Amino acid sequence: MIRYNVDESQQAMRDRVAEFAKKHIEPVSKELDHRDDPDRFAMDLYKKLGKAGFIGMRMPKEYGGGGVSALDHTTMIEEFCFYDPAICLLSAVAELATYPIYAFGSDEQKKKFVPKCASGEWIPAFVLTEPEAGSDAVNQKTTAVLDGDEFVINGEKIFIMHGDVADVFVLFLKYGGDQDEGKASRKISAILVETKQDGKYIPGLKTATLKKKMGMRAATTGRIWFDNVRVPKENLLGGVGKGFKIAMNTLDGARVGVAAQGLGIAMRALHESIEYAKKRICFGQPIGKFQAIQWMIADMSTQLEAARMLTYKAAMLEDKGEKFSLEASHAKLYCSEIAKFCVDRAMQIHAGYGYIGEFSMIEKLYRDQRIMEIYEGTSEVQRLVIASALLR
Repeated sequence: MIRYNVDESQQAMRDRVAEFAKKHIEPVSKELDHRDDPDRFAMDLYKKLGKAGFIGMRMPKEYGGGGVSALDHTTMIEEFCFYDPAICLLSAVAELATYPIYAFGSDEQKKKFVPKCASGEWIPAFVLTEPEAGSDAVNQKTTAVLDGDEFVINGEKIFIMHGDVADVFVLFLKYGGDQDEGKASRKISAILVETKQDGKYIPGLKTATLKKKMGMRAATTGRIWFDNVRVPKENLLGGVGKGFKIAMNTLDGARVGVAAQGLGIAMRALHESIEYAKKRICFGQPIGKFQAIQWMIADMSTQLEAARMLTYKAAMLEDKGEKFSLEASHAKLYCSEIAKFCVDRAMQIHAGYGYIGEFSMIEKLYRDQRIMEIYEGTSEVQRLVIASALLR
């Protein structure tokens, strides 16, 4: 009723996700959201996602992935977020972190890292944000110094999805080789870090789980410290000074993914509102008979469909190999904000039954949605990106 496909393969993807979600996600969704042990990563579910092919769905077939289109992958994220946005991140974060490797890595790096990430054997993390370098990604304080055949890394990272459990980091830091002059972005490089040796963290590496998260609790978020961590020089990704380009290119695709997350959240908020409006009796009739409720549902539906078209347009441009940075920012900005609108309207429709989590999932959606306007570039950053592109 509230789903729309522009490609016939999308419905097959929706059906595949729904079958998995009803069997493996719905039974554990509340438990993972309200668990007493926030340090516990949902490893069992992560392995199930990997075995079913959802971790590596977008990754190249030659490296063990599914090789699906950006549009199909977007549909997968959208549908997973209908069932549980936080659990969707288990898959989405793996794609975000592995993309730089299969898009910019050497043949050796691709063969070594991508199959293990695609299968779910390894958990990858995209390690960019620092205490003083979030939206200001060029302002990296983490550094690497080449010492013989190894990089020596020092610094700190924060707000890293799966950073507390990852087996491999795609780490962005300040290393420009001999480039002492020129743009600051040319001094940013990317290095692959295998975090563990014999089941323990490599010397100098320390992580911690960030606790008391407002939402998205099924996916852990970490803080990372590097104290003279040594990494082989062949782990440099894409060449000296290419890190900023790699990060920005990765974030274009990630923003389409976040837009899809917003779609799934908005779609569930609308679905729950329609069902509730049909059965909730007030003043002797279902509340869906009242114009005030009807107008909220109409506004939610209209904005959801507009957001879906922005998202699918960006994904289709990516599939065509065309530039889609502007469209990704359009989609990310609008979808994250209409997700908030739809969840807020759903809360108003459900009233007390939405505010109390034991009665509906609206309270959880309210918490999960809020990060949409923050990660992978805040709404303010998206507006800057859009305006800059148009004014150039």
